[in-house]
Amino acid sequence: MRNKTKTSILLSFALLCAFALHSCKGDDTGGGNQPTQSISEYLTTQGGYDDFLSALDKAGLSSKISGTGAYTLLAVSDLQLANDGIDISSMSDAEAAAFASYHFIVGKRKSSDFQNGGYAPSELVAAMGSGKVSIFTEVTGSAVRFNGIAATTNFEATNGMVYVLAGTLEAPTLLEHLALNPAMKNYLSGITLEAATKTALESGSNSVFAINEDDLIKWLEDNGAIRMSDIQPSKRRTIMNNTIVLGKSLSSSAVTGVIQTEGEDITATTNGGEIVLNASVGGGIKVIKKDINATNGVIHLIDGVIE
Repeated sequence: MRNKTKTSILLSFALLCAFALHSCKGDDTGGGNQPTQSISEYLTTQGGYDDFLSALDKAGLSSKISGTGAYTLLAVSDLQLANDGIDISSMSDAEAAAFASYHFIVGKRKSSDFQNGGYAPSELVAAMGSGKVSIFTEVTGSAVRFNGIAATTNFEATNGMVYVLAGTLEAPTLLEHLALNPAMKNYLSGITLEAATKTALESGSNSVFAINEDDLIKWLEDNGAIRMSDIQPSKRRTIMNNTIVLGKSLSSSAVTGVIQTEGEDITATTNGGEIVLNASVGGGIKVIKKDINATNGVIHLIDGVIE
């Protein structure tokens, strides 16, 4: 009886181990199983991605997801597209290509390769010439959110990663990018309170030096305020204008020398690879995140207030 019990325990343990190994297959945790399907094969065998695959084809991406390169695809099922009111068949080829390109990232990106509060470059090139439109990422453990939308599945393929999204991504404007990142919350509030500035950022090719949340909160406290609405309007307008460059999408490589903002001119210099604004004033203000590309311009996050 004792031998039978021992055998039963060993058999149960072996089955449990086998189940655990099978459960790891297809995730991005490095469970020891080698991927056996390409991105294209995975979507095809899963079924329910015909419309999304059609958009990828129009973007010229079908050969990539079935080839040997390394890519990351943020996939949206046909059911999810329907729930979100997205009809690929009604789009022009250019619109469908743009849609698919914003769900596509070059390089194999496991969840550990994304930054919490960071950005990933999509393959959608902004019409305003501000580079590839950025995707905002949030990471908790192995769970990733893209522009606030959760990935319900992380699948490792032979040629990259597939993240199945619980929603559809839309390429954001400057204002929409500001709204996505909590590190720009009070700055966006200041922009919104200035109607003319808000309107200007809704179109055109523009650049924004967004003030980081922690640094803006400290500045508010130093000025006896809790929120941007507490600041005297003319002073707030000055602060906002000093961060806006209208009519130009300034990539980080172009943030140099004297830059004309809607307020005071600022001077940008490079120090050890860092971009510093107005370095001669109290050590200057650093660009801590650069080249956050929107459909109508670019954002650079800075660690202080330009007064």
